[in-house]
Amino acid sequence: MASSTSSKIALTIISSLIVALMGMIFITINLLPTWANPIVIPVTAYFISVIASLIFQYSSCGTVDIKGIGLSNLFVLGTNALASLILYLEGIPFLKQIFGVYPPRNPYDGLPYEEGTPAWLKGMENENHYKIQFFSSIVKAIIPIYIEDSMKNGFVYFYWIFWMTILPLFFLLSVQGLCPKASA
Repeated sequence: MASSTSSKIALTIISSLIVALMGMIFITINLLPTWANPIVIPVTAYFISVIASLIFQYSSCGTVDIKGIGLSNLFVLGTNALASLILYLEGIPFLKQIFGVYPPRNPYDGLPYEEGTPAWLKGMENENHYKIQFFSSIVKAIIPIYIEDSMKNGFVYFYWIFWMTILPLFFLLSVQGLCPKASA
């Protein structure tokens, strides 16, 4: 029993780290077009979670229910698709279409930035002041300001994809590890 629990925890953490690292790499080096990330990352998470479930169920029960695993792991696909879609939408400068072009304001006093303030400090070059970034801001708040923006976005995806994989996968492995008793 203890071996099953520790292998479930290890398999869940390793699978979630793999998915999160792949998502981080996709975002940081712009491996895919921006519109493809909300499709590829959840599908990758789904296939890796299916492999983890197959390994865990076979090691726990000695048999594999591929149909049950395939259907139940759609939950991992859904959570990752939701997180990826939200993060994708946070990268679109909606406020520019609503309010037009306006200068960014200093978050400390609400006044426009002084003349001579570098563009990267104001967020002008990436139009961050036009974006609604609730989930991204949670992660970006602890990242130093001098880190490149693509790397910050990679950390955001790593964080959210990791949690959107590990939580449902741990629950699913707990259920998928229950072996049916052989009737006499």
